[in-house]
Amino acid sequence: MQKSKLYIVILLSLWFEPIFAERTSGFCSMSEEEQGREVLSLFPGTEFLCQSKSPIRNKVWIEAWVPTRLLYDGLRLTEKTKLYNQERKAIGKVSYSFNPMQLLEVSDSLTHIIISGYMPKGCTDLRHVPEIELSNLLDKAENNERIKFFEAFLQKYSFVKTIENNDYTSYLIKEPEFVQQILVPRILMVFYKTELIAIFHTQEVRVKKYDSIEMGSQYKMIYNSKFSEHTKQEMVAIYKSKLQSFQEN
Repeated sequence: MQKSKLYIVILLSLWFEPIFAERTSGFCSMSEEEQGREVLSLFPGTEFLCQSKSPIRNKVWIEAWVPTRLLYDGLRLTEKTKLYNQERKAIGKVSYSFNPMQLLEVSDSLTHIIISGYMPKGCTDLRHVPEIELSNLLDKAENNERIKFFEAFLQKYSFVKTIENNDYTSYLIKEPEFVQQILVPRILMVFYKTELIAIFHTQEVRVKKYDSIEMGSQYKMIYNSKFSEHTKQEMVAIYKSKLQSFQEN
């Protein structure tokens, strides 16, 4: 197979957006399999996405760049190779040779890659988890809280803003879907004009003042019940359009 065919490009514009939520609390190890050997040593503050896979481990998704010349046969990470983030800061070093989950585009002398594996839950810096921070904000929020109250939070986690139909605006961060090797919605906050009306989420969010309903086994919604059925239909339609757009690509 030609080398060029090995590069998987999924919505190239997506990869130029920050795609992280968590970060490491210190030096951490990543294994390729849940009970496997360490293949990657990660430095403190390395950003990643994750899903809980057991009481003690998360499955992680890490975006990185590696010098192209150090990829064995153009596709394998070899021992002692350093990995870098988008700012070209070192984020880790390969402990044992393995293949990235995805090879993306080549830029200058670096290849953009996606790595997946397993990491102990204790490696996650609990000061940098969006659901924890959002829960703390919602504890303090008024019933009809405005967007200004959430601005610092939205900026910290690089939520992607979209102007929706009519007077609606949405803010989105993503999480990995490892089987299809794509990113899907993790938290979607929907505002009507400047007022928060709904939060769609896949991981646990604590809430007191807003009504909360379950949408299914995976996706949940927090919403403000003062709005009409039409508004509820609008915000659900916005969420479904996001989910569908990821599934189609």
